[in-house]
Amino acid sequence: MKTKHTGYATTTAALTAVLAAGAMSASTTPASASAQSVVIKAVLPPATGGITAKDNAGLLSLTKAYEKAHTGVTVQWLPNSSGNITTSNAQVETEAAGGDAPDLVWEQYGAVTSGELPAGLLQNIKPYLEKPNPYVKGNKSWLSLFSKGTLPYMTSTNGNIYIVLGSNVETGMFYSKAAFAKAGIKAAPTTWAALMTDLAKLKGAGITPFMFADGGGCDPSWYERLATSSFLAGQVNSFMVDRAQVATPLDLAVGIQKGIIGMANPRYAAVWKLLGNMSPYFSSAGSSYDACSNPSAVSPPLSPESLLIQGKVGIEWGGSWWIPQLASAGFSGKYGVFPEPVITKATSPYATGTVTTGLIGGPNGNGQWSVTSQRADRTMTPAKTKVVMDFLAWLFTPQHLGHWLEINQGGGDIPTEPAAPTATVPGLQGLLPSGKVPAVVLPVTGGLLTSASSTQGLRLIQEFIAGTLSYSSFASQWQSVLTTAAQTWATANHVNLQKYK
Repeated sequence: MKTKHTGYATTTAALTAVLAAGAMSASTTPASASAQSVVIKAVLPPATGGITAKDNAGLLSLTKAYEKAHTGVTVQWLPNSSGNITTSNAQVETEAAGGDAPDLVWEQYGAVTSGELPAGLLQNIKPYLEKPNPYVKGNKSWLSLFSKGTLPYMTSTNGNIYIVLGSNVETGMFYSKAAFAKAGIKAAPTTWAALMTDLAKLKGAGITPFMFADGGGCDPSWYERLATSSFLAGQVNSFMVDRAQVATPLDLAVGIQKGIIGMANPRYAAVWKLLGNMSPYFSSAGSSYDACSNPSAVSPPLSPESLLIQGKVGIEWGGSWWIPQLASAGFSGKYGVFPEPVITKATSPYATGTVTTGLIGGPNGNGQWSVTSQRADRTMTPAKTKVVMDFLAWLFTPQHLGHWLEINQGGGDIPTEPAAPTATVPGLQGLLPSGKVPAVVLPVTGGLLTSASSTQGLRLIQEFIAGTLSYSSFASQWQSVLTTAAQTWATANHVNLQKYK
């Protein structure tokens, strides 16, 4: 979902402040944690280089402050060259087979909470999180410091917690203030019907209204996730058998088997009819762009950000990681951002009015760590676990978390702890959910079932919105992709879908 962000330089004053705060907080450290001689091996956020790299300056400073206050504790940060959680976990599993896994490993909630990892590889850290964070005054528990919307993503179906999440990467609609002014649009739309009205106003003003960047998987999979989760909000309990916050491959396969995720279901069909209704407002250059491409890309799919900056498109669907990128391009203050509008019955009789803010992004930014078990890491004794969790508590002091993320991601990642400082970008806080996020139906185009279904699905979407494929032809071929994907996945994973009819 996200790309490597451009580097960000935090002022010396800010860095000094966080270290000063850290030095004061360190005095509250439990004596038992300070008295041990422990080496903590921790994996850095992906694609950030070594601990001395610019992006990791905040983590390095906090680590040094922690080591200074905890005689005998040394933190060895390990570079992470993999941005793919499947590849990364394969390496962890190989290391764990010999008892050599790192103490703190980079994880993502999807892999952890869905049961993708072997049982016993990670520790249940919930007992530690239910106790107060020793570096924050007056908190009842460390869990109380997180936003309520974060906790479901951390919690596995068995009620245990195997991962701590540091930041959100959210998506939203980025718009040109100049384009809105020219079209006479005075406020960001909050409903899909209002969005359609604004797209018409932009087109009437001679502005290409919207860039649906379908040259890569981001915009198509975001749309599928948003619209499917919204239209099927009242039916998710019929197929999300794993009962997780985010649909698992089994959930999708069951939904397809039952025909709920299928073109014969009018609620699911409405997902694609809505996209077809929007296509007259789309830029014809969409297949050359991908919302997740780096702005420095020189060959397609390119980043669409340049078109927004140049005034060639009024609205683009992007992610919070665009913020430092747009700042580097000198576009700060010239754009606004609003969350994906609510689909109401003014748009479709099948609309549920579900608020989907935060549904596409979520807490999968930097700061995703799990603690390995003694089976996977022979050095991980109960005593060492206490030290590792104490170090995590230090990093997750709200002030510390906000500052190291600011340095690491330039304001593109939003801390999961509301008390942590965040980038002051107008509209940014609006991308965060204010309450519980509805159950998330992951897209077929996201490759959750098979890579082939993702590739085939993307091609069909491109042809459909380009007008070279009629709705009836799209519906027939899309259903074929769904059916084949579910059957292929079930066969490969030895699952009998017939029992879920």
